[in-house]
Amino acid sequence: MSQVAAIGLVKRYRGRHGVVTALDGVDIELLPGRIVGVVGPSLCGKTTLVSVLAGWERVDAGQVRWAGGARPEWSELAVIPQGFALVDEATVAENVLLSARCGGPPITPERLAEVGASIGIDHLLDRLVTEISVGERQRTMAARALVGRPACLLADEPVAHQDERNGANILAMLRAAADDGAACLVASRSPEVLEAIADEIVELDRPR
Repeated sequence: MSQVAAIGLVKRYRGRHGVVTALDGVDIELLPGRIVGVVGPSLCGKTTLVSVLAGWERVDAGQVRWAGGARPEWSELAVIPQGFALVDEATVAENVLLSARCGGPPITPERLAEVGASIGIDHLLDRLVTEISVGERQRTMAARALVGRPACLLADEPVAHQDERNGANILAMLRAAADDGAACLVASRSPEVLEAIADEIVELDRPR
């Protein structure tokens, strides 16, 4: 049974020069234990697709069907966004634990330490996020998404700001999350990134 099925998604934006189509009839299905990679050039709708599945944007046509009938709670759905959605006034550890503080399942110190070490931010946990690099911020967002073992995980360019070693660590953790039963979508401009971990690759083109 699918965790989420997107059927015929159409999303349009009104810009300065008229209507721009971001998604034009996109179908996708996320199954527990599998990673669907979404690849395509800039402006092909990858980020829009993640935003729609996360419930941040509404579509103009089409449906998103979740197991159980409704989008899951944030304790079960995690997102690694392309932008840096962190609380500047909080430490790295506080940002990683944000979902637990907002009503998600409690995270043990051992789990925080495990994820921090695996993703390479264990030495940064007490720092404010304003004191760390762009790549370290991205790893903090990845740790926040992964630490609670979500049932569904959406990742938008999760290794865009990483060197080879740290990027491989993030991809390995995404693969491990799927192997533990999560339904995962990973969007990237790079086919090579997705070929390393994806069970299926969906290619998006820029809508005409």
